[in-house]
Amino acid sequence: MKMYKIIFNTVLVAVILAAIFFFGFTDSYKTSIKAKVKYISGDYKEARELAKDAFDQDPYNRMAISVLAQSKISAEFVDYIKDGEKYLDKIKVLTKKDDFSNADKTKIKMMCEVMLGRYDKLSSTVMTDSDLKKVSKEKYQQFKSIHEELFSTKE
Repeated sequence: MKMYKIIFNTVLVAVILAAIFFFGFTDSYKTSIKAKVKYISGDYKEARELAKDAFDQDPYNRMAISVLAQSKISAEFVDYIKDGEKYLDKIKVLTKKDDFSNADKTKIKMMCEVMLGRYDKLSSTVMTDSDLKKVSKEKYQQFKSIHEELFSTKE
């Protein structure tokens, strides 16, 4: 009986090691691990590229699929924040002009509406960085405040 146990444990260990070698060391999984590291470090665009490569190598690689989806979502948040900063700078320049015109006001309205609409389309998951969500919400609130201040119909 003891001999069967030793043989069973030996075979089990061999199977586990073979599985780790096969799944843990394929190029697809190596690339997925690199993608996950890039994602954790906040380099979402690079993580997305690496995850895409891993997925192309093995479309059944769950880690690649997960990192690909998460990095796409996080990159959208990063782009929203960057665009928000760019638009807020433009709004600041427009509002400080001595000859602030209706055309300038219309430009501001369009920028605000674009950013408010984009925020509504952002979708986060449990894995989305909380700082990205927080900063995005702050940008949204800034645009909402500007829009309400300049275009409120209250008299």
